[in-house]
Amino acid sequence: MIDIDAIARQAFVAHGPASLVLSETGPLAGLTFAVKDLYDVAGYPTACGNPDRLRDTPPALATAPSVQVPLAHGARLVGKTHTDEVASGMFGMNPHYGTPINPAAPDRAPGGSSSGSASAVAAGLLDFALGSDTGGSIRVPASFCGIYGLRTTFGRISVAGVMAMAPSFDTVGWFARDPQTMRRVGESYFGAVRPAGPSRFLIARDAFAFAAPKVGETLLAAAKGLGPSEEITLYEEGTDGWLDTFRPLQLAEFFATLGGWANAPGRALSEAVRQRMDLAATVEATVVAAATLRREALTERLIRVLGDDGVLVIPTAHDLPPFREASVAEQTAFRDTTLTLTCVASLCRLPQLNVPAAIVDGCPVGLSLIAGPRGEERLLAVAEALGPLTAAS
Repeated sequence: MIDIDAIARQAFVAHGPASLVLSETGPLAGLTFAVKDLYDVAGYPTACGNPDRLRDTPPALATAPSVQVPLAHGARLVGKTHTDEVASGMFGMNPHYGTPINPAAPDRAPGGSSSGSASAVAAGLLDFALGSDTGGSIRVPASFCGIYGLRTTFGRISVAGVMAMAPSFDTVGWFARDPQTMRRVGESYFGAVRPAGPSRFLIARDAFAFAAPKVGETLLAAAKGLGPSEEITLYEEGTDGWLDTFRPLQLAEFFATLGGWANAPGRALSEAVRQRMDLAATVEATVVAAATLRREALTERLIRVLGDDGVLVIPTAHDLPPFREASVAEQTAFRDTTLTLTCVASLCRLPQLNVPAAIVDGCPVGLSLIAGPRGEERLLAVAEALGPLTAAS
């Protein structure tokens, strides 16, 4: 039996607002939401999953614009949610503050770094929650927890007042349990989401091939059930070509943004984040320059393939969520494989929506839909038209 109080204790930070209302009316009136503790909320500290930042950071002077939008449209903010330390993680495990509970699979990781937001939404503690996504931090926890999660087009929603991790990848996004709420939140940012015209579903068969067999087979069947589709090859350059482009760019930006803070004398960092920061410090400028050129080539090709009506279909994660007690080696192996999937939208700056698609061995697995730039409305309309997909396997 799920302990809702325990989920709430692990999902929410203690230093956020209990209730904040800006407007009693608007298209989101009656809905409750939370924000990842990377977002500034005026009068409250932004700790970003690190005790030093909580101790040293004064209360924010202004609320992030992306948080002001749902507040202005009538939603009520009910708290801030836990994150992996400085958003550096895929599993939601924070040695300083603990690991939020995955309500759909309590013995498994909730996914990160927007772990608390996903946990709270999946448990029904609120209607929607804001997260951030750099390399999969909304999409992966949405898949692990069996909910909807949207990474938006890079630059479409302001990231002012949100902790920067890798600034050319960082995006705002949100979670909800149903596509109708996803659409309502989207309309508060983008305006009316109308039914999309016919979409070309493009199934990246090679992306399904390296998923764990049962997960890949189940998700491929779900993908083929979406409607008329065609199969394409996504990784024409090989998966290493994508990863060797993503890794140095993200690491170099991570170090440029947070390296000075992380390397201050006496800084309290977990071992995993310290190792990641040390690795980031070794990335050479020539490697970054080469990866920058490759990124543009990959982006140009994928946008051309998608056109105005294409929807790329891939697994969100390659396997079931890891167990909470998984070793660091197991976590690293999982992350390296799933990054092959999540790096696609991250590199190409595209919107991606996780749709709960199936239950495999008692765990949720998600299917991802990727559209061209500013294609969020198409994705949200398609998800609402499709309705629930989840089936047991």
